[in-house]
Amino acid sequence: MNKIKAFFIAVVLLLVVFAVLAGVKANQIMMMIESGEQFVPPPESVSVTAVERQSWSNHFSATGTVLADEGVMISAEVSGKVKKISFKNGAYVEAGTVLLEQESGNEQAQLRAALARLTLAQQNYNRLLELRRDKIATQSEMDGSKQQLDSAQADVDSLRSTLEKKVLRAPFSGRLGIRVVDVGADLQPGSEVVSLQASNAVRVNFPVPQHKLKQIRIGLPVSVSINDAAVVLQGEVTAVAPELNSASRNAIVQSVLANKDNALVPGMAVAVKVTLAQPSDVLVVPATALIYAPYGDTVFIVEKAAEGEGLVARQQFVRLGASRGDFVEILDGVKAGDEVVTSGAFKLFNGQSVIKTDSPAPKYSTTPAPADA
Repeated sequence: MNKIKAFFIAVVLLLVVFAVLAGVKANQIMMMIESGEQFVPPPESVSVTAVERQSWSNHFSATGTVLADEGVMISAEVSGKVKKISFKNGAYVEAGTVLLEQESGNEQAQLRAALARLTLAQQNYNRLLELRRDKIATQSEMDGSKQQLDSAQADVDSLRSTLEKKVLRAPFSGRLGIRVVDVGADLQPGSEVVSLQASNAVRVNFPVPQHKLKQIRIGLPVSVSINDAAVVLQGEVTAVAPELNSASRNAIVQSVLANKDNALVPGMAVAVKVTLAQPSDVLVVPATALIYAPYGDTVFIVEKAAEGEGLVARQQFVRLGASRGDFVEILDGVKAGDEVVTSGAFKLFNGQSVIKTDSPAPKYSTTPAPADA
């Protein structure tokens, strides 16, 4: 009996100990909850900048191809061996300069014979003309003599034209390429000799998609640049193709511009920028102020706390537009003058207390350039 009583006393004491421990632990948890509810995190230090309005020019950018304003492949028009080459590869030539001569001995001999026939035909015609005045020669004889005279003249003209075609001349001033024939080569009609490009002025062709085509018109300013951004040439839209490519749905637009210092070479790819209209007034923020997310893009706006003193960060959804340099256009969500966090936004949550840092803000630009190494 005494053992059973001692067992029950031990159990009761154990329950009392557990109850006391549970009460102490519950009290500690309640105190921690109350402390957590009353805890205010220290303010975060952030950099801010004001939402500003900027004037952005409306432009269309594309990659264009440079073509010579005048360019042609000099080719043989008649058959014949190359007798003489009168140019050097890559040389600049004036219009009319003799480039190549073909052998023409046979044609020269044929021309002398044709001139002799022409002289005889002319003399015969002149004699018949005198006899006709005396009414000795008939009209039929006159017609036959005139036909022989015209035929002889046609033979002479044909041979002179052939001889002229055997001397290849530059049709315009420009720079020659690398010849593809040698002395003694037997040329056939259409055989290529050398390329000639007039590069003092160039054409730049670039594609424009159909939804942008209605904004393109002749006379719009065009800027053309190459890899070295310091080399920028100015021109204007001079032609718009009347049809679209059925595969790409693009139209070819052309600009003709002076090729200063021969900076552009035919065949080169260039960056083309067309100014479409008057500048637009846009709201912008630095790109570093944006927090991109699948559910929407946001910024943190710094404003006065609703209760108490100090500043808080409010997360705001925004709708983005175009970007230019360090700036991004904001179509909706902020207004001019709002202060947005540009540095330290990743560590913020909605409604958190913040303080503005005194560290200098970086300089933002619509046309940033890398610093020299």
